[in-house]
Amino acid sequence: MPSKKESLMVQAVFALAQGSRGVEIDAAACKWFHERYFDWIDKPKTNPKAKGKAPQDVWTKQDFLGRFKLIGKGASSKVAKGSKIGVKALRESALAVEQQSACPWCPDEP
Repeated sequence: MPSKKESLMVQAVFALAQGSRGVEIDAAACKWFHERYFDWIDKPKTNPKAKGKAPQDVWTKQDFLGRFKLIGKGASSKVAKGSKIGVKALRESALAVEQQSACPWCPDEP
């Protein structure tokens, strides 16, 4: 049985894929996404607005899945037709969405 953290990561990946509108994501970009967000899911945040809670603690109250869809949409718009989403496009899109969100639970480091 998957842990809560693993289940939430599956939801995040599914939302990312929905946002990418069928554009394939290459293996290196998948690795980057996992490295950025897997540990983030259950790590309590230091931002005072987060009140020491981890993203998994507020998952149903925050629109994390909507943000992951936006990341996928933004990344897919950065690649040529027929190309895969690479690390650069995914990273740029993720950082843009995180910065625009002003979310106290977003990853701390770019």
